[in-house]
Amino acid sequence: MFGRRRKRETPSEPHFSITPLPSETAARQAAAGGDAVQMNQLGNRLKLDGRIDEAAGWYRRAAEAGNADAAANLATYLMSQGHNQEAAQWFRRAGGPLGEAFALRLESTPEGPPAS
Repeated sequence: MFGRRRKRETPSEPHFSITPLPSETAARQAAAGGDAVQMNQLGNRLKLDGRIDEAAGWYRRAAEAGNADAAANLATYLMSQGHNQEAAQWFRRAGGPLGEAFALRLESTPEGPPAS
């Protein structure tokens, strides 16, 4: 009690992990099985390699299979291409308050390339 110091608690380690993306070949093999998560990961791999249009095709397949992350990725791609109405639909399908907020904002934004 008196004269004793409490032992300081050390901060806990962060609770996250980083999973590296698979190689393109491994990602294609996994996506070919029809797993929406793997299709989205292949899209991410292709996007990092600068092949955004091909990535968008995989995002669409994964989103149509029900993957919310892929729906948000596809919506982001569509928004960058100026397809705001379709992007709004995919943001809404991605779900959550942020998806709904983006959808509402895009629905009032004219179609066309984004202003630079």
